[in-house]
Amino acid sequence: MKKTFLFFFMTFLMSWNGLKAQGQGDYIIMLDNGGSMNQEDYHTMRRGAIKLIEQLLACNSDNRVAVVQYGTGVLDEDTGVYKPLIYIESDFTNDFFTAQNFYRRLDFGDYLQQSVGLVRDAIDGIPNPDIISPQKTLNIEHDTRVIVFTDAERASNGLSSYLVDPAYASNYASYEAFANVMDFKIDRAIRFSVIHANTNDDAIKAAASIASPFGPYDDDFEDVPGDPHYGYPKSYYNRTNGFHMLPTEINYWKDLAAFICNSSGRGTVDFLYEPGVCINGTSGLSGNYYLEAGAAMQEIKLELVNLDTGEVYPIIANPVLGIGNSFHFSFTPSSFTYAVLAGSTGPHKFRVKMTSTSSWGTVAYSWNKYPFFDYDINLNCPTLMSKKSSVEEKMFKLTPNPTSGMFKVILNKEFKSGTLEIRDLVGNTVHNKILRGEKEIVVDLSSRKEGVYIVNITTDKNEIYSEKIIKK
Repeated sequence: MKKTFLFFFMTFLMSWNGLKAQGQGDYIIMLDNGGSMNQEDYHTMRRGAIKLIEQLLACNSDNRVAVVQYGTGVLDEDTGVYKPLIYIESDFTNDFFTAQNFYRRLDFGDYLQQSVGLVRDAIDGIPNPDIISPQKTLNIEHDTRVIVFTDAERASNGLSSYLVDPAYASNYASYEAFANVMDFKIDRAIRFSVIHANTNDDAIKAAASIASPFGPYDDDFEDVPGDPHYGYPKSYYNRTNGFHMLPTEINYWKDLAAFICNSSGRGTVDFLYEPGVCINGTSGLSGNYYLEAGAAMQEIKLELVNLDTGEVYPIIANPVLGIGNSFHFSFTPSSFTYAVLAGSTGPHKFRVKMTSTSSWGTVAYSWNKYPFFDYDINLNCPTLMSKKSSVEEKMFKLTPNPTSGMFKVILNKEFKSGTLEIRDLVGNTVHNKILRGEKEIVVDLSSRKEGVYIVNITTDKNEIYSEKIIKK
C-alpha cells in the first residue's frame, strides 16, 4: 500500500513539476455573484480580481486568464426561479484589456460545486443552457488553476450560499459533498486556490478543503477521501475583513500571485504609484526591476492604458536609475502629449515595460501594485497638462509647421548637451540626434507618411520638452 501511495505521489509531483517547468498557465477566475455579495463588496472583490490578473499576466506573458461569474439568477431579473448559472466573460486571453473588462452579471445565490460542473461542460464543449453567456466554451491549453473569490458559507439553510453540494451538506468530509471539485483535482489535474471572505469555522474548513497545494494555509480542513494534497499546505487565503485591503497589505496580490504563478526565473519589474485626482495631480512614480541571472537591462519605458478603450499611449519621460535596481519617472507638462493629442479621456493605468537580454523573454510588464485604487490617473480634468504648457515659454519652435518634409528645430534656450527624438503617434522613433550646443537643427521627414509627429528634446538636466509637427 505504501509503495502504491509513493508511486502515485511521485507521479503527481513529476507531472505537476513538468507542467510548471513550461511556465505557461491557464487561470480560471471564478467570482461569487451570490446575494450575500452586495454591490460594494462586489466592487472591492472585482478590484482584487483585476489586481491579481495584472500580476498573473505580468508574471509570465504566456499566461492566460478567463473570468467566470457564478450565481443562481440574472442580475436585476428576479424571476423567482433560482438555479446554478455561470457567465463566461471570454475564452482564455493574455490581453489585459479583455481580461479586466467585466462587470457583475448574476445575483441571488451561489452553488460553487454545481458551478464548477458547468465550467467542466464549458471545458468539454458540452452545450448547457445554464451557461448564459455568448461565450460557451473554455479552451484549455496549459497547466490550469481555478481561483475562486467567494464569501460563501459551507452550507446555508436557504438558496443563498453553498461551498459544498447541498444534497450532501450534512456529510462532513465526504467525497460526494465535494464531487465536482474532486473531479477537477483527480481526473483533470486542475488545481484550486480559494480567496475566502468569511470567519465561520465550518466555512473556512470547507473552503480550505477545496484548495489545492501549494500555499500558506496549514490549519484545519475537511480531509476529503482521495484529495491529492499529500499533507502540503493549502492554497487557501482567508479574508477576515472582506475583500477590502488594509494599509499593511500593499503587496497582497503580488505575494499571492507568487504562490500560484511560476515566472521561471524571468526578469520582473514592479512599481508603486498613489493616484492623484487627475492628470494635473501627477508627479512621478518609483519602482524596482529584477533581472534573470546573466541578463542585462536594455530599456525601461512607461505607457498609459485607457481602461475604457484599451488604447496604449507612450509617455514622454525618461527613467532615472538609482541605487541597486531602483528607477524613478518624473512627469512634466508634456509627458502625456500622446494621450492628450489622441483625445483620450477617462480612467487610465500606468504600465511599465522593461526590455532586457533575458533568455526567457526580452519584455517584462508591470502594473501599479497598490491594491487600493481602480485606476492611476483620470484624464477628465478642467485644465489639461498640454494647455498648461502652452502659456509657458517654449523651449524650441518648429518651422515650417506643417511641413512637406524639411523643417528646422530652433532652440530658444541654451543647454550644453541633450537629445532630439521624433516619434510617431504610436510611439515609434523615426529620427534621433545627439545635441551638442546647436541653436538650429534641420530635420528631413520626406520619407515619412503624412500625419502628426512628436518632437522631444531632452536636456542634460533630464528635462523633457515636446512639440508636435504635422507632415503634410
